[in-house]
Amino acid sequence: MILVFGGTTEGKKVAGILEQHARPYYYSTKTEIDFVKGQYGQYRHGAMTAEDLQAFCTAQGVKAIVHASHPFARILHDTIHTGAQALSLPVFRFERSYPEKQEHPLIRYVDSYQAATDWLEHYPVKKLLALTGVQTIAPLQHYWRQHATIFRILPRESSLALAMAAGFPEEDLILEMPGDDLQQESALIQQHQIGAILTKESGESGFLSTKIRAALENNIPILIVQRPTLPEAFIPVTDEASLIGHLNRLGV
Repeated sequence: MILVFGGTTEGKKVAGILEQHARPYYYSTKTEIDFVKGQYGQYRHGAMTAEDLQAFCTAQGVKAIVHASHPFARILHDTIHTGAQALSLPVFRFERSYPEKQEHPLIRYVDSYQAATDWLEHYPVKKLLALTGVQTIAPLQHYWRQHATIFRILPRESSLALAMAAGFPEEDLILEMPGDDLQQESALIQQHQIGAILTKESGESGFLSTKIRAALENNIPILIVQRPTLPEAFIPVTDEASLIGHLNRLGV
């Protein structure tokens, strides 16, 4: 049995690969999503502690973990690492594609949200467009309570509820899916008179290249919070061949 941690992008790609190669697996997400189980898949949802993970893997006879969740899922990174190490299970990190870092006066990579807001305090802008996700609204409230900020979040009732719980003004929310439409991104910047963009190093699955191009096209700075470092024990895989090759060598 293989345990796959995913969401709606890379994880589903992994599930498709395992289906094609007739490998039994469990697909695990933190919150319930629309997941169509194939012939070889089973589905579960709900957060796990490291102890929960160990108990689940022992009960289900898990022989390998494929970690294909979001790069900014810090708690999950630690949970998987701790649980897998305790059971001596290999963890394959199915990584998304990332654009090469560019050197440009308007592109600034930072290590944390605090570093980003510190920079914005020194170089104030008329209005910030935050593309960092609804989970960052509460941690960034020290900034948006003092400075004009627009957040774009996913058009889901759960996302809106989280934003409202954090006290963020509903009129400053844009509920829409991100995409790779450069004209749409530029129109958004111009419509709201955005002076800077704050985003995450979310890779091409998160349309990072499009966000960068939109910022440069409109001559505004973009601050990119770098993705967290993964445990060295995680084994990187990037495609079907490398993943199945590793699983074959394990006999899983």
